[in-house]
Amino acid sequence: MDQERLKRILSLLKRHPLTLRERQFVEALEKYFIENGKVTDQQESVLEGIYKEKMWIKKAFSSQTDLLKDTSSKPSRL
Repeated sequence: MDQERLKRILSLLKRHPLTLRERQFVEALEKYFIENGKVTDQQESVLEGIYKEKMWIKKAFSSQTDLLKDTSSKPSRL
């Protein structure tokens, strides 16, 4: 994983609520990256998984919110 992608993913994850374990993992990964200048394949895989899950949740819930907005703005027919 290149440095720019890593920074972009970490930046995006900071905008989303993380579980305690996810937050601990991200903090440990950042520390490891600062100390070693790279991440391991396993760290990269876990980080990508967290990122994909958060983006999927965001997309799923934003589409549900859009549906609720659409149905609430239309007049009901009785």
